[in-house]
Amino acid sequence: MITILHGEDEYARSEALARLCESAGPKELREPNTTIFQGRGFDMHEVIGAAQVVPFMADRRVVVVHGVLARMQGRDKSLGDEWKNLTEKLNDIPATTELVFVEQISLRDNGIAVKSVGPSARVQQYRSLRGQELELWVRDRFVHHGAQASLDAVSTIAWLSGADTRLLDQEIRKLSLYVDDREVTRHDVEKMVPDARNANIFAAVDAILERRPAVAMKQLYSLLSSGSSVQKILTMMARQVRLLILTIELRQQGVPQDELGKRIGLTNRYALEKTMRQSDNFATDHLANIMRRLLAADLAVKSNQMDDRLAVEILVGELSVA
Repeated sequence: MITILHGEDEYARSEALARLCESAGPKELREPNTTIFQGRGFDMHEVIGAAQVVPFMADRRVVVVHGVLARMQGRDKSLGDEWKNLTEKLNDIPATTELVFVEQISLRDNGIAVKSVGPSARVQQYRSLRGQELELWVRDRFVHHGAQASLDAVSTIAWLSGADTRLLDQEIRKLSLYVDDREVTRHDVEKMVPDARNANIFAAVDAILERRPAVAMKQLYSLLSSGSSVQKILTMMARQVRLLILTIELRQQGVPQDELGKRIGLTNRYALEKTMRQSDNFATDHLANIMRRLLAADLAVKSNQMDDRLAVEILVGELSVA
């Protein structure tokens, strides 16, 4: 059997690969019956040769090849010419071998890479989950770990941890143990889950707009110390101000909350509710002025007119006292 596992969801992809490797038999027999090729130091003949080896005291043998199809799709010139004959060579692989191609990106359905393994290959895509798909996955993982979570809790953890399903699963497991037999709530999530999505950008924007310079600078330094670059902070601030402007305008038009979220691209309930609450407190003109200042600071940083950290410190200081 030939299988392609591709897509950006590393955790789901790894779980699928682990299940395939289990087909090599009991744990003590998997190592001698599993061959893994990764990096660039191998050619097609080595892969085919490994795939033709008879399983040792087991029914199946697993050969895993990382990265070749992505390089083929990208027409990597360093890929040897012998790979052009891959389709033909795959006919020589015995039924006792599970040959698995693993790719970190999504391959094109009708692209040269997928076609090169032939029509009989099993193709499984693991793309990054977003919106309702991600929240459904979160609910299922809570059940998998023997817990139940409120809708608010599901929405909140999906926002804080983003689309990193491996990180999400770790946090879900931790929360499931923490609550014991009761339902996981939003309060539990906010207490136990690290702010992986830098959600304190809400607090930073609040402090700036409410003219609280000490708090604004504290939030800025918190973002910087957590590893966020100045460019990322400026981008996040500009995005949040833009969302606030759009939210105010759409609410003035009487657009309901669910429709509003779709129009501004916020499908996560936690983020949408925070943005709507924030929009109650500010005027569009003031937000537009802040947006202009953010764009000017971004230009100054990109054109090397000013040290990036100094630029954002001055910007936050001035905006929060203006």
